[in-house]
Amino acid sequence: MEECKVKRTELQYISGNARSIQAIANALSIAVNSKKLDSIYTEGVVDIMLKFAIDIVNKVGEIEGEQ
Repeated sequence: MEECKVKRTELQYISGNARSIQAIANALSIAVNSKKLDSIYTEGVVDIMLKFAIDIVNKVGEIEGEQ
């Protein structure tokens, strides 16, 4: 089995983006439950979450490419 070395900064980047997605999802959930939400706001929030997710996927691709 090959040893996989990943830089701490890369893991911190991925982890930070994942935490951002989680925080945004929690805020969105609160907004949904309060029924003070419109579709334009929801789309914007989901777009932001998607950008963080794409960044994570791209970073993982970079890491795999380095291995």
